[in-house]
Amino acid sequence: MKSPASLFRRTALTVAAGLLVFQLISGAAIFFNLMLPLAHRSADDFAALLVLSARTWVELPPVTRTAFEAELLASHGLDLSEVEPSSGDEVGHHPYINFLRSSLKTRLSTGNIPRVTEQPDGRFHADITMADHVLRFSFSKDLITPRPSLALAWSLAAGLLVTLIISGLLARRITAPILRLTEAARQIGAGKRPPQLPESGEYELADLARIFNHTVAQLAARRENQATLLAGVSHDLRSPLARLKMALGMLAEERTSPLLARMEHDIDEMNALIGAQLELARAQEPETIQLINIDALIDDLIDATQANSLGRIEFRADRQPCQVAVAPLALKRILGNLLNNALRYGGQGGLMIARRRCIDCILIGVRDHGPGIPAELREAVFRPFFRLDPSRNRDTGGSGLGLAIARQLAETQGWRIAIKSRIGGGTSIWLAIPFSGAIKHV
Repeated sequence: MKSPASLFRRTALTVAAGLLVFQLISGAAIFFNLMLPLAHRSADDFAALLVLSARTWVELPPVTRTAFEAELLASHGLDLSEVEPSSGDEVGHHPYINFLRSSLKTRLSTGNIPRVTEQPDGRFHADITMADHVLRFSFSKDLITPRPSLALAWSLAAGLLVTLIISGLLARRITAPILRLTEAARQIGAGKRPPQLPESGEYELADLARIFNHTVAQLAARRENQATLLAGVSHDLRSPLARLKMALGMLAEERTSPLLARMEHDIDEMNALIGAQLELARAQEPETIQLINIDALIDDLIDATQANSLGRIEFRADRQPCQVAVAPLALKRILGNLLNNALRYGGQGGLMIARRRCIDCILIGVRDHGPGIPAELREAVFRPFFRLDPSRNRDTGGSGLGLAIARQLAETQGWRIAIKSRIGGGTSIWLAIPFSGAIKHV
């Protein structure tokens, strides 16, 4: 799927295209209505000077022609001399010389065709036949009006440079507040409170920043209220539940009843559910980073899990152990929830924890041999209270919060968690920890 173009790129291209079209139209207007007529007029004036000088030289007595040639050279930079008729390649690529040749043909008599040639040293020769004399006017490029095409090219180049600078500055001015807004929204998604956006600049952007800051403050207040409410609910519910359990224990001493055992089990489930919801709320709070041996943490977690369950857990790690700067409690909670989930639903084939070190991250996978999770439900299982068993049968156990807590903890720390299918059946849940602050060697 082709990725969409960025707002900066589209804005810059739109502004640049508009300014370039304007430059082309204005450049064409200046070229055809100002520069081209001026070039024609300049060439016509220069042709008039050449024809007049040739006629004057012919009409002067031979003894005064040398003084006239010297005066022409000093006043106009034209070197006049009489030469024999010759042939040569005419200059055809210089626009101004083409204008000069056309003006000379117009001013001379019919059949008198001037020749304009360019010499290797860069000078030009204009040969004019006048009264059986072939007069050669030699002049340098300094006497020629600058090429209209060169002037237009300079104008377009300058316009293109200015267009690119203006379009870049304008696009940056538009996209910079949006980039700040994007980064602030990303921090909110990670459970953090971003700094206030500057409420300055254009009215629309300032109003957007003001509304966003107000929304952030409201979300922070609601999050604090939610934490306070959960703490109050935990206290208010667990106290009477503890009293109920104590009363049931006293009744159980007097008489044995399956109903009493069922009630005690229900109270334990309610306590576990309250604890899981509190843990889900606390998962949005960032934790202090510490440098730990990640393999030693996994070994301790496996020992603790196997002490409380009958499942067999195997640990495989590539290469030597490594130390990683991570949030240890969050990592332990995530892996503990993944192990408990795999032990509950992963079948009887045992579990395996795999630790791999990649170029930019560390991968930790929990693999089981259970029935697997359908592809269309692999994201749904991370939602709170979602269970693959829609009947919520007591025999399957679980509150539907284990994977939700694991995903929330991972996102808060900037980690990634995903579910993959195993070849031959089963499920693999992988946790990716980027190498931000990680040390690759022990």
